[in-house]
Amino acid sequence: MRITVFPHLTPLPGTRPNPYIHDLVQALSALPDVEVANPPHANPLLSLLPLRRQGDVVILNWFESIPDFRHGRLQALIAAGWFLLLKARGKKIVWMLHNKHPHDGKRQLLKRMLTSLAAHGSDLIVTHATEGLSLIRSRFPGEADKAHFLHHPTKDRLETPLPAPVTPQWDFLVWGHITAYKGILELLQFLSAHPQPWRVCIVGACSSPGLRKQLESFTIPNVECEFRALPFDELREYIRRTRFVLIPYHAASVLSSGILMDSLSFGARIVGPDTGSFRDYACEPRLKVYTFHGFDELNRILYAHADEAADPSAYRDFLTENDWPHYVRRLIALINR
Repeated sequence: MRITVFPHLTPLPGTRPNPYIHDLVQALSALPDVEVANPPHANPLLSLLPLRRQGDVVILNWFESIPDFRHGRLQALIAAGWFLLLKARGKKIVWMLHNKHPHDGKRQLLKRMLTSLAAHGSDLIVTHATEGLSLIRSRFPGEADKAHFLHHPTKDRLETPLPAPVTPQWDFLVWGHITAYKGILELLQFLSAHPQPWRVCIVGACSSPGLRKQLESFTIPNVECEFRALPFDELREYIRRTRFVLIPYHAASVLSSGILMDSLSFGARIVGPDTGSFRDYACEPRLKVYTFHGFDELNRILYAHADEAADPSAYRDFLTENDWPHYVRRLIALINR
């Protein structure tokens, strides 16, 4: 089976691209009789060329977010034409539904067009949150039968043997690249207006000068901000010294989260919005995931669950069951079916 993966990007110097595509390509390439047909390229759409090298199956990730790319209007129109060409050539199309809708609110008409095209024109829809199935049933009821849930793939990064526990330095760790939809500005606004005894550490690069300036304007006791990318070897130690990883994302657009899965891979206890995969994993007995509707609920979670230790063997069982090799085998089975 020859598969085209979109977007298949060449990492730019000094950047840390979303690892999802890299891991997907690696896992697919490790399967017998599976070949990723398109080479990586610096431009997402150009990674699909030449057309003669495209596979029989095309996996679309964040297709509806193309209008946010550079020259997004033009690229969206090109992408729509390319999609229709795929259909005319009889290609199988898999649409990965990662979010309820694109995080950036601009160019909504084009995004709705691409979303509708992907929903109606795809042969298979895969989502990493059960809420994604409900979303398809409500917005595109005629396409519900082709929508399927698969856990967001993850990795087992638990140490063996486990290190000795330490006294927590922070109550909440917020980590990862800082963008508007991740709710960090709203968290600081809440803590400024409603002082709390929480010890909070925020670590992440921020590529928006305006957003960074807003964040830097807050001086809040017990809140530390480090504007830098956090390597995984350091993240492990930060998680070890923290009670919970806090993921304060806007619930309006989020379905699944790589930050959630990476944090679980280190054995972290998670607090996140009551939506998507956060809600799914709050019901997973092997994991310690707690959800909130507003920041005023964090006190309740902190005091109710601060001393509940995660079970490393239960975490490892979940992480192994949903790792990348298992995920791509399930994905290929759906495609073949």
